[in-house]
Amino acid sequence: MTLTTMQTRDIGAWPKNVALAGSTGRGWRNIHAQHVAVEPWTGTLDPVGNPCLGYCVNRPAQIRRRIGRGGTTETSTLRPRQFHLIPAHDESEWQRRGRSEMLAMHLRQGLIDDTARQMWSASAARVELDVPLGTSDPLLEQLALAILAIMREAPDASSSLYVDELVHAMVVRLVRSYTAQGRSSRAGPEADLPDRADLGRVRDLIEARLADDLSLEAIAGEVGVSPRSLSRAFHQHWGTTVHQYVLSRRLERAKTMLLSTDLSITSIALDTGFSSQSHLATAFRKRTGVSPREFRLGGT
Repeated sequence: MTLTTMQTRDIGAWPKNVALAGSTGRGWRNIHAQHVAVEPWTGTLDPVGNPCLGYCVNRPAQIRRRIGRGGTTETSTLRPRQFHLIPAHDESEWQRRGRSEMLAMHLRQGLIDDTARQMWSASAARVELDVPLGTSDPLLEQLALAILAIMREAPDASSSLYVDELVHAMVVRLVRSYTAQGRSSRAGPEADLPDRADLGRVRDLIEARLADDLSLEAIAGEVGVSPRSLSRAFHQHWGTTVHQYVLSRRLERAKTMLLSTDLSITSIALDTGFSSQSHLATAFRKRTGVSPREFRLGGT
């Protein structure tokens, strides 16, 4: 069964967007993909039954997303080489600021459900993907870039089998790492120890979401490991705690913003994950010996 535009969101046909390449007419069975130049946009998307995995090809865009009517609003800068997700079964609200090129990949929900059942030997119900806004994943990226490269070539019937294998690998990765079932299936005393790819994803996640909740528990939940395992692996690889690493990155980002922007110190505090100007000032003075204001004046 092939995906049709009736089962997807034809993002390339939205007003002002430009479709640069696409999978229509190529006979691909489990994916409908488009390389699109995307314009700023605000609106609500109804569910279509198949999730859309988005990959930022170039240029950053400021994204605000809320999934479900009672869901939490996320705001993040989606940078090149990062992913986001339009859910299959939930209404979602979006605000995009900035122009960028995106690879939009609608994946067949039936394949996702079948893959989950094969992995867990269970009659699993519908599987929901949860890809945080601004996710960096080197394996998913290589698969996405391979699909993009094929779309840029002239249609070739022999490519269908290759694309099918790429999509299956992508779905296995998504089911294993970006579903509640996949994360829980990896739990255990040693089975959930983060590997190097997971730790790289933690580092990228922290950089992309410094303004968000970056507690040990929240980060561990994103990666799908226990807080204790993440803490142990983090200290082993980088010689510090998760909390101290996050604090250090927030302070470095605040330094950069103090010297390169005219934003108020309160705005910088909130944009870098501090609860208030005084919270930033206390941490800043403890680390540098000066206040944020003194640092800004000294750097000009």
